[in-house]
Amino acid sequence: MIYVAIAETDCDYMEYLKKLLLQWADKKTEVKISVFLNGKALAGHLPYVYDIVFVDLSPDQPDGILAVRKLRDMGYQNLLILIADSVSRACEGYRVNAYRYYVKPVRGEDIRECMDYALVQKNRKYFQYTYHGVTKRIEFDSIICFEIIDHYIDIYTTNSTVHIKGALKEVQEQCPSYFHRCHRSCIVNMERVLVKGGRQLKLENGKTVDIAPRYLEAVTNAMEQLADE
Repeated sequence: MIYVAIAETDCDYMEYLKKLLLQWADKKTEVKISVFLNGKALAGHLPYVYDIVFVDLSPDQPDGILAVRKLRDMGYQNLLILIADSVSRACEGYRVNAYRYYVKPVRGEDIRECMDYALVQKNRKYFQYTYHGVTKRIEFDSIICFEIIDHYIDIYTTNSTVHIKGALKEVQEQCPSYFHRCHRSCIVNMERVLVKGGRQLKLENGKTVDIAPRYLEAVTNAMEQLADE
């Protein structure tokens, strides 16, 4: 299942995008598409942690880029696709780390490329790292969380703890969509969470992790999504 959000004021163009997405899904996997008439509605709703988000930045979408910035501020690290009437706002796409910036009309091949990449990201199986000149891999499903302390990262798995040197940002770039940052020093596999109570998560290994306010909504939405599945 790939979760998709579209923020688009033009209802006809929204239906066009949905048609392209469903054509892709027919040969690949199931998709759940949520539609919003503007970026403000998207930013205020967020019932799911989307795997990919399409946002219209046309002149009649003044809050589109604001919604994208809010998504990033909340800890959303998955794919952002920005769509506009011209290239004039492309620089804003770079600032929010958009995966692609398209000028209308979006082509079917553009949608296929984005969705293929989203599917690969979601189905990624291994975390790969190199330490002391040796490259190793760990299955993501076996990882409970990553925690960084003084430039060193502890990888807690179901049967051991691996100690490596690195940056949490680089770790997050590898992680599939069910891994979420809970605060500046920890990324959690949401499928290994036993209980969420207030602003804390209790993990399978007994570890308790605090949730920083800026990540609370994204983490809560991720819990709700897993419950729905």
